[in-house]
Amino acid sequence: MGLSLSKKSSGGGGASFKDRFAAWWHGTELREPEPDFDDGEYEEVEVGEDSGGENVAVGEAPAASPDEWSEAKCKIANGLWTPGFISPGGAQYVEELVAGCSLTSDETMLEVGIGMGGNTTTIISKFGNYVTGYENDEKLAAEAKKTAVEYDIDGKVKIVGEPFDLAQVKTNYFRAALMREALYTMEDKETVIAKMCDSLKEGESFLVMTDFLFDESADSEELNAWRETQPKPVYPWTADALKAALESHGVLARIMEDESSRYSEMIRGAWAAYLNEIKDQSVSEAFGHQLVHEAQYWLLLTSALDSGVLKIYRIEGVKNS
Repeated sequence: MGLSLSKKSSGGGGASFKDRFAAWWHGTELREPEPDFDDGEYEEVEVGEDSGGENVAVGEAPAASPDEWSEAKCKIANGLWTPGFISPGGAQYVEELVAGCSLTSDETMLEVGIGMGGNTTTIISKFGNYVTGYENDEKLAAEAKKTAVEYDIDGKVKIVGEPFDLAQVKTNYFRAALMREALYTMEDKETVIAKMCDSLKEGESFLVMTDFLFDESADSEELNAWRETQPKPVYPWTADALKAALESHGVLARIMEDESSRYSEMIRGAWAAYLNEIKDQSVSEAFGHQLVHEAQYWLLLTSALDSGVLKIYRIEGVKNS
């Protein structure tokens, strides 16, 4: 499996498209600045275990930051994680996460970080419930609205384009709450946890989370490399601190499971399948650069998870009052 690519000869510094992509594909780290391409000739190069694909002509990097949710970034996410998702697992994993929530069609779930709407679509398809979703990124919120219309669930979804940690959220209102890989980017975690817990209805209600956790004193090459690639600051927290915060606000953490190995496997499996799918395709310059950026991002994440310093936990909590 592999891709046949073309690169432009460069008189400037920096690693080539081919070198950066090959570094990810073969599991070696190459953290060089973006190349300064000139008007030189194109030459064919090969990446992966075979070529067998169309050439990708790569010129200047796109003006937009590769961390922004451009059309290319959304397309890659849809291809990797299945439509509507921005993180690994797809619908099957989401169904597993919320299996114990037992929502009914007249109840509402809170979702913090709705992304492109994949979680919401899966949950409504399963339970027929309502969802109020918070999404601060304007592009992702727009994609989530399109997803809701496409799956004919727009009457069931309310999307709030506001940072959850700054929002005024209804208390004693939601039957369940879901937050996937968002808390690690929020500095005031205690306030966010309190807001989520207080939003849950009295009686039996549920809170489901996945999040990246690491100790404040943790220091490793893999962790630091991952942190440096993040589009926004990330803040340490431990599983014990998270559990204590939940329980101080009336939510019993009945499951706290380290899913780091499984998460890494999901990432690698999705990338292998996706690259095999697109290996015979010709793609644009912007798409090619975005692909390399995404590959490096996920490589550094799996390296940090594999090192054991960074962990991702699945948390399922229940509130009884």
